[in-house]
Amino acid sequence: MDKISSLIEQSKQAVRHWWLLLLVGIALLVVGVLVFIYPARSYFDLSVVFGWLILFSGVMEMVMALSSKHFVTGRGWMLAGGIIEIVLGAILILNVALSAVTLPIFLGFWLLMRGFSTIGLGSDMRLLGIPGTGWTVLLGILLMICALWILFQPLVFGSTAVVVWVGISLLFAGASTLSLSMQLRTAHHMAEAHHR
Repeated sequence: MDKISSLIEQSKQAVRHWWLLLLVGIALLVVGVLVFIYPARSYFDLSVVFGWLILFSGVMEMVMALSSKHFVTGRGWMLAGGIIEIVLGAILILNVALSAVTLPIFLGFWLLMRGFSTIGLGSDMRLLGIPGTGWTVLLGILLMICALWILFQPLVFGSTAVVVWVGISLLFAGASTLSLSMQLRTAHHMAEAHHR
């Protein structure tokens, strides 16, 4: 238990900022719902919205990663993911014409990366004995399956099916991010309890 307490203590800054992931999860869920409410929106509109969403997610994950001094809260996963998300978000925002054409590819790879990251972070949280890590890993696996489906959909079914799968994937991404934020919240309470 001393080792676990020590790891939590070294990660307390990132654990304290669990609410940043909560914000990202809520944003992903909201955009996922909006995709279903407005499925006929143009790729132009979608690429701008997704560009800002990815950029926001990247900035939040960078803040989390830079406030952590230990791998146990997924610092490496978050740092790499945050950098990639900031770059992808900037590309989508600054090159709208290009991104509208390649939107399924960008989103497919981004969601695939989030799936890998979610599985990795969930596994890292399991080291702390945080409950609910199995759900996070499962959601990460489902997200990866959806991401692969998006990448193959344009070749088979066309853009309408891609939009539907993007919506489903964003819901999975939001749910997995919310799950992870709740695990970090639990770790935060464990760290505070250890301090007393």
